[in-house]
Amino acid sequence: MRRFFFLLVIGVWPFISEAQKQHYPHLTFWSRVQVAKEPNPNWNIVGTFMWRRQNNYQENPHNPTASPLTMGGQALVTHRNTQNTVWVHIAQMSYMVSNQLLGKEEDFNAPIGKEFRYAGGVEFNQEVNEKLTFRQRFMQELRFFKANDFHPVGRVRGRANIRYQFTPFVSVNGVTEILFHDPPLLSGQKPMRFHQFWLGGSLLWSLSERVNLETGYTFIHGRRATLVEFDEQNVLNLHLAFEI
Repeated sequence: MRRFFFLLVIGVWPFISEAQKQHYPHLTFWSRVQVAKEPNPNWNIVGTFMWRRQNNYQENPHNPTASPLTMGGQALVTHRNTQNTVWVHIAQMSYMVSNQLLGKEEDFNAPIGKEFRYAGGVEFNQEVNEKLTFRQRFMQELRFFKANDFHPVGRVRGRANIRYQFTPFVSVNGVTEILFHDPPLLSGQKPMRFHQFWLGGSLLWSLSERVNLETGYTFIHGRRATLVEFDEQNVLNLHLAFEI
């Protein structure tokens, strides 16, 4: 719980210290389909397909699916201890093709980006009682962009999640996450420079024993490479998960 509020306070700080800089609002739609397999109680393998869209502030400012944003896939291998309190994310591998967030005129001519990403980390799972669960996750990413000749770029992210099982079929979730750039860095980039802050909530619907649907909203405050420009995404989330 303390980690959750710590990340929340850290994430709010950029709004206070950089309030006078340029901000671009966005309405986006993030969806994903996830398939998970548990070979045994200690191992979990997950495959994910991601599809994201965004509004076009010039033509469709209120339609979050008007223009392309991101399409990609991800594979995750996780080991959990017997007590189910520590999860080690051994390998999270992603490939994404992304369009620039449309915040100003120049963004419409930005090239499409291609990225391969590898991440690893640890997650702590605390089941307070039958209904309430806290999770804290810390991940180190290595990102390889085509525009950077696939040289590695580092990013660290810390995430805290609260889940309350409201009914046997519906859970309420709250999440906050903060991301910083860390070595290896782009040329001229400073270490531990703020990148993004996330704050959101969702409802998890248990459609059957092995099928879940998650609907929610996330606010993402992110810094652009210029240091004086920020994107602010209002994200509508739709996630479908299967266990096989």
